[in-house]
Order: sequence, then structure tokens, then C-alpha cells
Amino acid sequence: MPTHKSKIRGRPRVKKRALVNGILQVLVNGVAWRKMAECGCSYVSCFRYLKEVQRRGKLKLIYKMLAKQMTNLENCSIDTTLIPSFEFQALTGWSGKHKQVGTKISLVADEGGLPADCQFGKGSTNDKVFLPDHVRAIKNKKKKVMNLDMGYMNLDFRREMQRIGVRVNMKVRDQDFTRKRGPKFSFDEEKYKARLLLERTNGWIKNFRRLRLRREFHIAMFEAFVFLALIIILIRSG
Repeated sequence: MPTHKSKIRGRPRVKKRALVNGILQVLVNGVAWRKMAECGCSYVSCFRYLKEVQRRGKLKLIYKMLAKQMTNLENCSIDTTLIPSFEFQALTGWSGKHKQVGTKISLVADEGGLPADCQFGKGSTNDKVFLPDHVRAIKNKKKKVMNLDMGYMNLDFRREMQRIGVRVNMKVRDQDFTRKRGPKFSFDEEKYKARLLLERTNGWIKNFRRLRLRREFHIAMFEAFVFLALIIILIRSG
């Protein structure tokens, strides 16, 4: 996290610990910026610091570094969760499945449920749309099994993953695919249990009260809180 340099003249800079404590109050307790408890600095300083850190891309960089060190994607899972939102102009949409307006967060997690990649989209975005971005983001990591639910059913994606040596582990409905000859798609129920841990991680994200409802008009500030929550999840699990 960057540290502001103090000026030669004028009021001294606020300590970084005070700034981070104020930001964590907003993330964990869900309080408004103006209603922060005393942490050694004003809420304006905390807001400006979070905005500057996000502008520099530091939170995403820290998250990527931690995820690279702490995750093993040999048996990975992909799933999305919807964060209900006010109807903002940027990255919100109506989710017919959840009957709400919101923003989707799509995660790739390892066998222990630790998040390795994160993508954002409108609530109306189909979950399949996130798959190419996830594959590009984790292309340099060794993968053997990818656990998906039935909503991701896509025969072309299965064949593409099979071509690069990754087995897609998911249940198949009768109307999705019918094959008269040759082997059928297999389903390993034991490896599929890893996807349940990803659902637990989605629950951890919503346990941060600031992320139960998107209140940030600008998507960059919302992403900043999400990356900060993922960093905390990785540190706690480590």
C-alpha cells in the first residue's frame, strides 16, 4: 500500500494505519463514510486514500500477488454471485434468476475455496460470458479439473478445455447433450465438492456489510471494496 510523503511545510500527512482502519470500518461494518468512528483521521482522508489506491491499481495488484502465491488450481471451480444494487448506470442489470437489479461477481477458486481470479459484470450477464476471461487470466496456471454447475453447459467450451488437457466436471441434463455413440461425459462427485467451498467464499464476501448492497455509484470504488475483501479472505485463510 502506498505511503504519502509528508510535505516540508504545512500540516503533516495522516498515518497509513489510521487510513486503513477507517476504510476497514466502512467495509466490515457497512457504516457510511460520514459516520465512521474516530480512527485518527477524517472520513474524507480515508475516502481519498482508497480512491487513490484504486486509481493506481494497487489493490488488484496485491490481490493478484496473494492469489498467485496461495492458490493451486489443479482442481478449480467457477461460480458467480449477485450483489443487489441501486439502478446505477454503470455495470448494473436485472437478474431474472434472482429477481433483482445488481452487479455480478464471478470467481475462480481452488480446491480450498480460495479466490484466484475475479471478474465483474451486469446482473443481466449470462454466466457463460465470464468463462473466456477467466481462462485467459489463469492460462499460465496448471489446471486438470474445472468444476461448473449446469448453468455453464456449453459443448464448444467443453471441447476447447479438453483440447488443452482440462476436464470440465459438471452434471449434464438430458436436454443439454445427447450422444448415441462414443463415451459420455463423466462426472466426479468427489471433486465436485470443491465447488461448494466456492459458494462458502461467496458467502464470506457478502458477510462484509458494505458488499451486501452496492451503494457506490462509480464501479471503480465498488471493485476496490471487493478486492479489499478478497485480500482479507486470502490473508485469513493463510
